[in-house]
Amino acid sequence: MKFKLIIILFIISINSNSQNKKLDSLTNIYNLQEDGIEKINTLQNLFNSIKKNDINKAQDYVLEAYKLSKKMNYKEGIYQSSFHLGSVKKKFNELDSSIYYFNIALNTKDKKLKSNTFGGISDAYRLSGNYKPAIDNIEKALSINRELKDSSSIGSSLINLSSIYRNQGNYNLAYIKILDAIKIYENLKGKSLFKADCYKSIGEIEYNRGNYSEAIKNYKTALKTYKKENDDYYHVLTLNRIANSYIFKKNYKNARIYTNKAYKIANEKKFNSIKSVSKFLLGEIDYKEGNYSKAKAEINEVLLDYRKSKNINEIYSSLLLLGKISIETNDFKNANEYLNEGLLIADTIKAPRESQEFYYYKSKLETKRGNYKYAHKYLELYSHLKDSLDIVNNSREIEELKTIFESEKKEKEIAIQKNEIEILKQKEEVSKKQRLLYILGLISLAILGGLLYYGVSQKLKRSKLEREKLDLALDHKKKELTSHALHLAKKNEVLVNLKQKAKELKENNSTNYNQLIQTINFDLQDDNNWENFKKYFEEVHTDFNNNVKNKYPEVTANELRLMALLKMNLTSKEIANILNISNDGIKKARYRLRKKLNLSTEDSLQELVISL
Repeated sequence: MKFKLIIILFIISINSNSQNKKLDSLTNIYNLQEDGIEKINTLQNLFNSIKKNDINKAQDYVLEAYKLSKKMNYKEGIYQSSFHLGSVKKKFNELDSSIYYFNIALNTKDKKLKSNTFGGISDAYRLSGNYKPAIDNIEKALSINRELKDSSSIGSSLINLSSIYRNQGNYNLAYIKILDAIKIYENLKGKSLFKADCYKSIGEIEYNRGNYSEAIKNYKTALKTYKKENDDYYHVLTLNRIANSYIFKKNYKNARIYTNKAYKIANEKKFNSIKSVSKFLLGEIDYKEGNYSKAKAEINEVLLDYRKSKNINEIYSSLLLLGKISIETNDFKNANEYLNEGLLIADTIKAPRESQEFYYYKSKLETKRGNYKYAHKYLELYSHLKDSLDIVNNSREIEELKTIFESEKKEKEIAIQKNEIEILKQKEEVSKKQRLLYILGLISLAILGGLLYYGVSQKLKRSKLEREKLDLALDHKKKELTSHALHLAKKNEVLVNLKQKAKELKENNSTNYNQLIQTINFDLQDDNNWENFKKYFEEVHTDFNNNVKNKYPEVTANELRLMALLKMNLTSKEIANILNISNDGIKKARYRLRKKLNLSTEDSLQELVISL
């Protein structure tokens, strides 16, 4: 066990070093780059590299990418950066800002980005308690994902849709959608984080249904993956979810342990919104343990944070807890104000689960005040909402859904096992036949071996000599090709310098400068040099041009030239000299070529060309 732990820690250390090297490499590239599209792409890559572990630094990078894209009027950069900014602001619970940036990103023509943006807008509306636009937007995302046949994104949209139904108190629909998502991810490799999101969502449904042990089990399943994948944000968020479930199990010791873990990491990583949730939970634990004044101070502090970020879900949770504390301390005036404000919010956003809680505590308040008529009225309203939700959320139906899902899962596992047994039987039969053929073959070879040995050995010798000759010829051609390319680069560099000097002669009114410039221009534009280079190149890289034309028929002759020079691993300066264009021209040419080859910001143009 100890040895296994050492191995795991060693692997984690290697992965960490690899990630740090990648980040250092990107940072070095960024520091050397001038403002331009390549720098914007580097900033986006930096954002993606650190968004899990340092969301504040990630925000700085993507904000710089957004400003630079706007300065250059680079549309794709504006839309991509806006999407990332919307995602960051959502994590910070700055929901108005989140929706603002997402709406800018919606102008993109990239369907994948548009789908992700609709999903982001939906989640921001869900967090603000505005469920109708939340459902409208996630349905749009789902429609695009189905059109693109993108299974992973379909699953992600179903997770979001499940969360909205859960917030509305419709656990049946929430369960249907999340089980559909799990079925998708069970058949996809490398989607462990999405599977973790599914189990976290099941945990939240079970928590709302009052099945706290089941909630904790699912949360802990998700937590293992978040820790393994170094997803700090969801790791901390899930620690808080587990703590909340322990509170309702009245296990305040474990609740504090998990809350303090979450608070510590959130504070280190500057996840302010999650830190507020941890502070809220600490206030709730103090309330449960009877430390009312301490709990009230903690929750009032948190409520200020939630009002600033306009996080509706957390605002009415804070108001409800403050109302409960005020009832316990006989502060009836404040209790009434807290509960009335919370009830107004819950009714406005049509959140019946929350409304019923406020009616229940309004009834308790009026009972304590001796207003039994009003207490009865609020209790009736509570009972009516509770009955309505019980009809919608038939527990037996949910249990049936879970049973069907588990049965289907077991049936698949049995089918796989049966298939594996059948394959093993077939392999055994084949193996028996192969052993028999092998024995017969050995006997035959023993007879024929002596006759064939001499002929085969002679043929191998001849083949070896021919291969050596071909290798020598190819090496010679490669040297000629490199020499010719470098000669072209040097020649053009010299001609460009001569042309500059000729212009200086012209400025000094020297004679014969026009004839000199014309001669240089003719030589710079002369295609004979290029034709000679092309001949050498095709002899070395025989199938390159055909491969490019077959795979990318839209590539022009000039772009084919650029790809040939990239294939040779020449520097940008050498390529610029050979093609007689500026360094900026090379950057633009590379950018246009990347677009034509449908390369993303993460893909390497050089690696693609070399592989052709």
